[in-house]
Amino acid sequence: MGRLRRLGVALAWFAVAILVALGGAGMGSALNRVPATDSRPELTWAGDQRAAPALDAAAAKLQALSDAVDALGVSSKQALVSLVAGNADALAAALGKGTTQLASVSAATDDLKAALATVPFTGSDAALYVSAATIARYRQLAATTSLTANLESDWMILSAGAMGASALPELLAQHDLQTAAAAKQGEAGHYKQAIALLDAPVATLAKAAKLRDSLAKNADVTTLTDWINRHAAYDAALRNLYQAMLASKGKVTQDLRAAFAAEEAAKAALPTSTRALVVIMGDIARGGMNQAVIDIEEARGALAAAIDAQPQASPSAAPGASSAPAMGAAPGAATSPSASGAATSASPGASTPTSPKPPQVTPPP
Repeated sequence: MGRLRRLGVALAWFAVAILVALGGAGMGSALNRVPATDSRPELTWAGDQRAAPALDAAAAKLQALSDAVDALGVSSKQALVSLVAGNADALAAALGKGTTQLASVSAATDDLKAALATVPFTGSDAALYVSAATIARYRQLAATTSLTANLESDWMILSAGAMGASALPELLAQHDLQTAAAAKQGEAGHYKQAIALLDAPVATLAKAAKLRDSLAKNADVTTLTDWINRHAAYDAALRNLYQAMLASKGKVTQDLRAAFAAEEAAKAALPTSTRALVVIMGDIARGGMNQAVIDIEEARGALAAAIDAQPQASPSAAPGASSAPAMGAAPGAATSPSASGAATSASPGASTPTSPKPPQVTPPP
């Protein structure tokens, strides 16, 4: 019996030792958690509180950057619309405003970078000091600084292309006036003067062709090329007609008939409205200039999304802190203004109730 009793006691103590060991292992596992997780917010609360004001300041700089890009986007679209409409004054105004706004975008980007540089605990050991949410917020803000990297080159493409293309409607209109002036002299029988005047529209078309070649790098110039070729053919046919008139010396010759038929055919091939010019300007706008506007809009959208993802306010209360009434207030006591006002307006002679004394307990003998 003695041996069995000792064996039972030993087994009991062994079981107790196993339970203690398991309990200690569980406690160690519960205490040994990575700080930057939601499981132990009290470990990163102090770091989060230090980082929050700097992150809030960076978020404010992000809003300023977004506003600047919004303004640039408006100007870019106004420039494109003015270009297609052939409104040179409105185009120049939009480009001037956009250039100023681009400088604001650059300054706002620098301000955001400077604000992010003041955020503490952003190194490789950040998880030891701040929560995962704080780390994620910082990384999201830092990623927005690259969204405006290409806007300067986009604006240069837009402004340079638009300014170059803006001269095109004026050149085409000038050509038509010059050709009409030559034709008027021809109708009056002043063929030598008409031939001399046809040199001007030829030179104007040469300028338009040169501009066309520069625009061809980023835009579809098929319609513009066709327009130039048709008008060049008419100018040549008109010149040939006047030369045939001079050579015929008032007689109707075979060469004169052929020249007259060629002039009529070339005239019939000319555009009968300004729709071709609208198509030409639309084709040019759909080139690199249109893509520049799209790039600006994409940056604007990405910045707006980043702002929407920002928290409304940074937490200020310590983990586990309760919003219970202050020390000395009774549980459930109201702290409304009416209650405090009632306490203030109590009569001077009113006595303040004291807490009841706890009952005296006599220890047993």
